[in-house]
Amino acid sequence: MYSKKHLAILGCCLFIMACSADPVPAQSARKQVSASSQNNHAAQIARALQKKSINIVQIGDSHTAADYLTDAARVYLQQQLGNGGPGWAMPTQFPGLRLARFTYQNQGWQAISSRTDTSQNYALGGLVAVPSVGSVMTIRTREPEVEQTVTVTIRQGPNDEDLTITDSNGKQIVLGAQPKDNQWHFSQFNARFPITVTAGMNFQTAIGGWWVRNQNRQGVVFSALGINGAQLTQWQRWNTQAWQQELNVIAPDLIILAYGTNEAYNGVEIETVKQNLIETINRIRAASPNSAIMILGAPDSLKSTAGSCGVRPENLTELQEMQKEVAQSQQVFFWDWQAVMGGECSMKPWINQGLARNDGVHFTSKGYQRLGQALGESILSMHQQQ
Repeated sequence: MYSKKHLAILGCCLFIMACSADPVPAQSARKQVSASSQNNHAAQIARALQKKSINIVQIGDSHTAADYLTDAARVYLQQQLGNGGPGWAMPTQFPGLRLARFTYQNQGWQAISSRTDTSQNYALGGLVAVPSVGSVMTIRTREPEVEQTVTVTIRQGPNDEDLTITDSNGKQIVLGAQPKDNQWHFSQFNARFPITVTAGMNFQTAIGGWWVRNQNRQGVVFSALGINGAQLTQWQRWNTQAWQQELNVIAPDLIILAYGTNEAYNGVEIETVKQNLIETINRIRAASPNSAIMILGAPDSLKSTAGSCGVRPENLTELQEMQKEVAQSQQVFFWDWQAVMGGECSMKPWINQGLARNDGVHFTSKGYQRLGQALGESILSMHQQQ
């Protein structure tokens, strides 16, 4: 009974706001797109789903960083359309961050996050791994995978040595930035996981992430790039040219922006959040014009569970309405997370049912499972939009 009501809410909320747009040139970023181009991305997503080959990237806060919601969506879509590969792997293991498809063993690689260190040169995702001399890192997939194509985001100084990679078949791979000019570049190789990465004299080397996908490019890839406590403004700490270039290289079919909870809790001026969201959408369009964009509306959340409904963050309602407005004005997809939960005043029942945690913000694994499958169902239903 829940699922039928649930899907009805999804159908209404997703496609009333669900539009997309062609790239907006930087010099005319605030212009609205034409009606004919609104349907281009919807049709493109539909074709990708019908061909059973779709690359999805979600970027957000702790809801994404836990990789429970995203993994539930990933599992659901891969069950329907096939496993396209495990997706993005963070540069190395970071405290408090989790990826459902990868594990790490690390000796000497330093994990640096844009949430706490603003002095670094970050690529997409805002995380870097920096090696010391002779450091070793092994990255494993939790489940066996066929040989994968790996695209690495890497920067190196002129005097840095190449890294050495050994895969599970014993194949030796030399990894280096081309050129070694302290700028972000991309290197690609094929390997069977686990892979072991060994550094030599690498005083300016940094890894920004590993994009892992099946060589045949069939099936679903659903990557989760999240940082606990993140707000969309943290993108300003990243190298804009680098992350735009990375999106252009990876060329996702769908980019999901999953922010809002921390902005609401921290009382950020809504107009400031709005302008930053619009600017980010425009920069994504300029970087990856063939990628559709989706905003995940902030879920219902509570500062206190007192009373029949609990106490919501003061700015939450206004922020959610702003996200809907931006989705409509900028012609991007919108997924109404709060509506999926049952609307305003739904967090407390979710807590009582064991679907959300007592902090009033995060969900239990069971809750994320339900939400992630709902997101996967919504994405899959987009194949009818052609």
